[in-house]
Amino acid sequence: MMKFLKNKKQNKGFTLVEILLVVGFIALAGIGIYTIYSKVQVSNQANTESRNLDTLRAGVKSLYGGRPNFNGVSATIANNARVTPETMRTVGSAALITNSFGGTVLIAATPLNAIPDAGFRITYPQVPSSVCAKLVTSVGVQFDQVTVNGVIVKTFAVNAPIDVALTTTNCNAVDTPTILFDSN
Repeated sequence: MMKFLKNKKQNKGFTLVEILLVVGFIALAGIGIYTIYSKVQVSNQANTESRNLDTLRAGVKSLYGGRPNFNGVSATIANNARVTPETMRTVGSAALITNSFGGTVLIAATPLNAIPDAGFRITYPQVPSSVCAKLVTSVGVQFDQVTVNGVIVKTFAVNAPIDVALTTTNCNAVDTPTILFDSN
């Protein structure tokens, strides 16, 4: 009987190997959750900014719809006309539009097809490289020309596609690329 009690006493608790296995599984699960969360967060940021750009583009087009060009278009006009998404308006300043990444968004008239002020440009700075390609491919189809870090990835042509290879290369060239969206 004494031998039975002695064996029972020695079998209590977990071995070091069992504890290490549990800790390893918990660590792997944590890494997996973090990876998935990061991808979902990047996708959500791209979707939010896509909606913001669509709203901004449509608002500017409706403001200037009856005019022959976009002469004088600016962030101040867009804000005063309330065509800027609420989340992009800078409190206390009618002249500033800010994207989710802290970049100051600019709106200005631009020449298109050699015609002065025939279009407008939305300059989108400080876009994280992890969001850049998703943003360009999702919203870029709505614009006539798209430029990433000074390289045109969608040309001003009827139904021109976005060059995905150029987009991804230039989005990853720097940590926070600037994107230019041109529309007429």
